[in-house]
Amino acid sequence: MRAMNAAATILLALTLPAFAGNVPDRPLFSDKVFFNGNDVYQWCQHDKASVQTYVGGMYDMSVHGAFVIDGLRHFGTMPNNDVEVDYALNRVVGFCKPEHAPLEQMTDVFCAYLTNTPAERNGLPSIMFNDALKKAWPCPDGK
Repeated sequence: MRAMNAAATILLALTLPAFAGNVPDRPLFSDKVFFNGNDVYQWCQHDKASVQTYVGGMYDMSVHGAFVIDGLRHFGTMPNNDVEVDYALNRVVGFCKPEHAPLEQMTDVFCAYLTNTPAERNGLPSIMFNDALKKAWPCPDGK
């Protein structure tokens, strides 16, 4: 039972940011972020190295999150939890980057998304990052 509670807590902690929405509307999250979408958008305009560093970090974090979440599949005595794990994976990653897409291309995709969604830029860039990549590179059959 303790292992199941630990797994559920980890799964919730990894998927909770996906429900954060815009920073000003969620005081619980607004004091826990360093940057908003407007900050990253400014980097897109004036500081390509910073935005590439941010994008590389976000991508690496998505891959790490997916690895951890997938490891919770049938954790310990937990019953079949494929639906929950697949849902969490879609929330944390949910995109299928082409194998040879370089960091510069991922950065261009993210910056284009920020440019085209000015009303959302006060939100969490980590959420917008996933949205941008999902839009550019959706996974086949929604997986």
